[in-house]
Amino acid sequence: MLQYNFDTSEYQQSSSARYASGWDGCVDLSPAFFKNEVSYFSDERKLYLSVCPTYEFETLFGLYCDLELPAPTAYQDDPEVEEVERWRKARQELLKKFGPAFEVRTPPPIYPHESSERKINAFSGTEVSVPLGEGLLNFCYADFNSAFEHCVPAYRELTQSADAPAKIRSAEEGIIRLYELYAEIFPALSEVFYASLYTACFPPQFTRKTVQALKYYQQYVSFLQAEFLELIEFCLDKEFRPEVLGQLYPSERYALWCKIKGVPAGHMRQETFQADSYEPHGTVMPFGADLGDPDRPLSLDIPLTPEQKEFAREYGLSEHILQLRYTFHCFISTSYACENLRDMLFLEFTKILEAGVEFQRCKRCGKYFVVKGNYHGSYCDRVAVGESRNCQQLAAQETYLSKLKNNNGENPLNVYQKYYKRYFARVKAGSLKEKQFRQWQYEAVRKRDACLNGEIPLGEFKDWLEASMPNRGKKRN
Repeated sequence: MLQYNFDTSEYQQSSSARYASGWDGCVDLSPAFFKNEVSYFSDERKLYLSVCPTYEFETLFGLYCDLELPAPTAYQDDPEVEEVERWRKARQELLKKFGPAFEVRTPPPIYPHESSERKINAFSGTEVSVPLGEGLLNFCYADFNSAFEHCVPAYRELTQSADAPAKIRSAEEGIIRLYELYAEIFPALSEVFYASLYTACFPPQFTRKTVQALKYYQQYVSFLQAEFLELIEFCLDKEFRPEVLGQLYPSERYALWCKIKGVPAGHMRQETFQADSYEPHGTVMPFGADLGDPDRPLSLDIPLTPEQKEFAREYGLSEHILQLRYTFHCFISTSYACENLRDMLFLEFTKILEAGVEFQRCKRCGKYFVVKGNYHGSYCDRVAVGESRNCQQLAAQETYLSKLKNNNGENPLNVYQKYYKRYFARVKAGSLKEKQFRQWQYEAVRKRDACLNGEIPLGEFKDWLEASMPNRGKKRN
């Protein structure tokens, strides 16, 4: 092999080369570990992510047997039922965290109450439904800094143990050793991986337990967060530099962003095209069909015509196969293989560009949210840390409280509240029937809103409230 000996003291690396070098990994860690399958359903604007279950003991048990290697200590004895219940509860709590935004379907255990219930990664073998844009935002706004801070002590303890390269005699044994390292490192860094959906589904491959590996991974996720938040702002935010970018489509903005960064505008996808009867990707042919289609009766008793039988003989088909084709639809489906976190993020981002999904920045928390349907409000439905209500609800409350402070406290809102409390107290005391009160409330709210809109004066509204309900008669001695 030719060896070059150049003086590179004045060599200036191109911006694209510098940019690409950030994704190569380090000697002790590679971002590519799992090879997950992702399908896109255009009708629903959703991505369906199937998480590879390879690196779990139930999958690798046969390999241990073939290589005559002892099983890990944790799996040598059957777990107690109580221990299995703890695993299930912990997994359910974790999946509940992602429940509001994603639908996570977990596979049934192979052997109930046995070690197959135990997962290193709760997402192994699951299928996750990701509304377009939500996976990207979930990652971009995840609090990785706090997660890394909490996990560093546990990870540093692992680095104190001997970490000499394991000797292997075959590729299969190499898989086993990677699994054992993964089983040791994932629990220590689980808070980091579970900080977002995609870091849980695409954990990296550690080859050694070193401080350098953890430092690189922290830089990796931090850089990805910054990159995709920048892409969302530059390509999808209509309020970002509208005097320059306002006339460009998001795809054109993306091409311009790539020019600025000095990187190619293309991103490779590993796509699988398939035609079968098992994976409909929609409700309209050729991607899917209504299961109640009267033109396709689910019966193989329909006899073939002479022409169809002749066709089968001519092409060497069995008549049964031809009957199947007439009975069941054959759908077109595509899926993508993603091997690392960045591939997944770019797949979702490029699908966003293709589908024309709109993003908007919340005027309360400052974070982006996906515009759903015709909703172009100013606030998102995201619940901030430490809050029980989302930004829409909090903004409505803040607006309400602000209005209460206007006009020295005299405004339609607090005047209405005053009379509402007065008349509701009568309901509680039994001197006013609830049906009569509800009728009053309906009319009072209409007049309150009319007053807020300036359609009737505040004084007129107050006079109506005073006269709308007869005063209670005084008690006679």
